[in-house]
Amino acid sequence: MPNTSIPAAAEVMPNTTRRALLWGLAAASTAAALAVAPDAHGADVIQAPSLAGDQAENPELIAAYQKLCDACVELKEAQQAREWLADEWKHRWPLAPEALLWGANAQDGRYIDDGERDIIGRYLLRDTADLTKRMSAKYRRENPRTCFSILTSARAREIVADRKKSSPKGRTEKARARNQAMRDDAIRTYEQNIVLAEQYEAETARLRRISGADAVQLRVRNADARQRKAADEVSQCEARTVAGLGMKADALTVTASELMKITKSNDSPLGQLARFVNSVAEVAGRAAV
Repeated sequence: MPNTSIPAAAEVMPNTTRRALLWGLAAASTAAALAVAPDAHGADVIQAPSLAGDQAENPELIAAYQKLCDACVELKEAQQAREWLADEWKHRWPLAPEALLWGANAQDGRYIDDGERDIIGRYLLRDTADLTKRMSAKYRRENPRTCFSILTSARAREIVADRKKSSPKGRTEKARARNQAMRDDAIRTYEQNIVLAEQYEAETARLRRISGADAVQLRVRNADARQRKAADEVSQCEARTVAGLGMKADALTVTASELMKITKSNDSPLGQLARFVNSVAEVAGRAAV
């Protein structure tokens, strides 16, 4: 059955060209502002800049921003390695047995039980054409692919335990017998599903292990943490030039990218802040050209 992975939300990083221009402009402004001239005794001294345009950027900010640039590159490389691994193992990754499929459209995060995922944790969209017992023809036409929540072995055991604790009810002996039969049938079905789920979970765990997927995921998480730490260091430094403000704006787009996406179009204070940060980044980028 064909499947399509939904990419995980990628970390939004500052524009690579603008980063290079900002860093170069800030470094150049610092070098130009720190003019060297002889003093009365013939020794070389650093003269303070006399014009605002000659203001030197904060060396600590430049160093912190360079660390952020390096961290962004490191994260990008880790993410690319993860994407390569997903493509390499895509055709060996098993789809969950149909008996384990629960609610559709799990990619929306609407269920307590997690949706089916690929080897690097992206939601899997399955072709619905063959699921004739599960879905109506109309639904399959309107939803040619979807992601299902998955019944795990742990969840199936919980259901079996709950069903075994329950007592069939009914106003008549016949009704109680019918409900007892339905309860017993459900227990047998879920006990069979426990076996299916365990086999599926064992196979997916084996593939993650031999492919090195867990190590790749750890590399991405560590790189992401380093990028956020570097962005925070940039935010702690004082900016003295337009280029420096652009650096701090770039750092904020790393740590608050999703929030800025959500709020930049509304009229709340957060929306105003998001638009301000974007404006600073745009002006600094133009100044760097």
